[in-house]
Amino acid sequence: MALGRFLEPAEQWRLYYELRDSARYLDIETLGLDLEDPITMVGISDGLFTTVLVEGRDLTARRLAEELSGARLLVTFAGAGFDLPRLRRAFPSLPWSLPHLDLAIAGRHVGLRGGLKAVERALGWRRPPEVTSCNGKEAVRLWHAHQAGERGALLRLIRYCRADVASLPPLAEKIVERLASQEAPTRPHGWLEHV
Repeated sequence: MALGRFLEPAEQWRLYYELRDSARYLDIETLGLDLEDPITMVGISDGLFTTVLVEGRDLTARRLAEELSGARLLVTFAGAGFDLPRLRRAFPSLPWSLPHLDLAIAGRHVGLRGGLKAVERALGWRRPPEVTSCNGKEAVRLWHAHQAGERGALLRLIRYCRADVASLPPLAEKIVERLASQEAPTRPHGWLEHV
């Protein structure tokens, strides 16, 4: 979308209300923090349905392209510095240059600090009990356990990735609402008609 190129990354939230019906919410799991560390799974949602694609099973450029079909906005948490650089590197032919709402960046503008779980707690979001103790380090352990044949490890990791993605749509609504309400008093009545 051309308009997205004219907005600084911290201002991409302004596109949310216009594009949320064609947004894709993304979260990845990897084997570490380095750009070269492999992606083990990608969770992607259209706001209603969530799919988790798993390396060695269905995590392919073709499947990701299908899941991104029709997308006009990408929504992540800390994706500008983590998820998107890795996805661009692993799947360079896909539309990673779409407008992007990074909820970690947007959240800081309304006083929300910390990682995804801290922001979820601050906004009243509750994770499913089976994944509340899971984190990035545990995700790596679970992947290795799955590779070693540990029963249930992959299912727990998929549930963790799914929980990360499932929180993004409601968090986006709350964060964008707070951003918009911060600005509302400073805009003259009918300002949009004059733009």
